[in-house]
Amino acid sequence: MKFAGVKELKHKTMELLRDSQKGDIIITAYGKPTAVLHHITADDLADYLIENEPSFKMRIEEAYAEYKAHGGITADALIKKLGKRRGTKKI
Repeated sequence: MKFAGVKELKHKTMELLRDSQKGDIIITAYGKPTAVLHHITADDLADYLIENEPSFKMRIEEAYAEYKAHGGITADALIKKLGKRRGTKKI
């Protein structure tokens, strides 16, 4: 892990971006950590955006709270339930 000050970030942005591919870089201001420069790929971007979307997080928390309050079913029971639905639909 590498540390870089704000002044270094300003003057060596491209170099630090390349270095971030090897490992995270902690950006400091007045000697205190303020940000992390972390390499991300195009594939990782979609996951990052979804994971950090406030409305998505809220939906996950609501679903978990409902599960805790009312319980859930096992994976086998869900598969059986879905199998029954699939067989009853007529064209």
